[in-house]
Amino acid sequence: MREVQPEPGPPAIGNGSPAVRAMLLLALIGTAGFVLLPYIVPLLWAAILAFATYPLLSFLRRFIKRPVLSALLMTILFLLLVLAPLLSFALPLAQEILAEVAKLRSFLANPGATLPAWIEHIPFLGPRIEQGYQNFRAHTPSFSIFMDRLQSHLLTMGDRLFAIMTDAGKIAVKTLVLLLGLFSFYLRGPELWGGIRTLLLKWGGPGVEEPFGQIAPVTRGVVYGMFFTALAQALLAGIGFEVARVPDALLLTFLLFFLALFPMGAVAVWLPASLVLLAEGRTLAFILFLVWNAVIVGGIENVIKPIFIGRSSEMPFILILLGVLGGLEAFGIIGLFIGPVILAILQKLWQQSTRQKEAPGPE
Repeated sequence: MREVQPEPGPPAIGNGSPAVRAMLLLALIGTAGFVLLPYIVPLLWAAILAFATYPLLSFLRRFIKRPVLSALLMTILFLLLVLAPLLSFALPLAQEILAEVAKLRSFLANPGATLPAWIEHIPFLGPRIEQGYQNFRAHTPSFSIFMDRLQSHLLTMGDRLFAIMTDAGKIAVKTLVLLLGLFSFYLRGPELWGGIRTLLLKWGGPGVEEPFGQIAPVTRGVVYGMFFTALAQALLAGIGFEVARVPDALLLTFLLFFLALFPMGAVAVWLPASLVLLAEGRTLAFILFLVWNAVIVGGIENVIKPIFIGRSSEMPFILILLGVLGGLEAFGIIGLFIGPVILAILQKLWQQSTRQKEAPGPE
């Protein structure tokens, strides 16, 4: 009789290699990052906006108990009150900038072009500007080098603006990703943040909770600081527009509010408006309007932003300024939020480290 061989059982499963698990995890994270890379910026904007406006959502949920409905309503409100006005201003503004860039390039390419007549009538400075311009234009080598560089920069800027305006498909997709991300963060934000916090505590220990707890308050502080700074600048500039009788004062006030959300955005509105006053021959109004906007409208930014950002993280003004400017230089517009958050986390880590070193040892 043939002996029946027992069937082989399942292979023994060990604990596995930590190195292999780590490599697989890194490969998955890298692949996911590669897949999400085109949409990282819209998702980051969605996370920042959700952080900043979550208290409003919490208030709304007192009256609307269904989470899906309240998250949907907040997303629709953001679309109607923030995104739609921004896009309605941005597209015509880009068209105007393209038209002005084309005019400037045409002016520079014309050998016989002269400065506008109103420049000559500027007290004290007008004749000197005209004379300096003629001397500079007469010096052919310097003028040619300057022209080549300026034409190159203007061409690059015009091409970028034109590409942005014509690439409507990508803009629409990224806008949709922003809205979907915002809705998702409103709906599942606390669970997601709780999972991130659990991982941080697991990998970094309890010491990382306080530094990384700065992310939410600093993000809110930066958003509130930018919003209320833009609002204050728009109100003050609107008073200046009305007193100086600048044409289309109300439209310029709304435009300044939206542009003041970005660094130096307010200057792009009130400086051309001041030149209009100068072109009309209203020299005193030009001087007073320029001083009002440069000192009062520009200075209010240095008061409001430190109040909101500093209170949210106890950061000194110099760190706030370096975080905003350095973040903008390193990451673009979204760096306005990333820079201060990174510095706030580093500040807390530094404070923890110094507290541990100063703690007295056992006697």
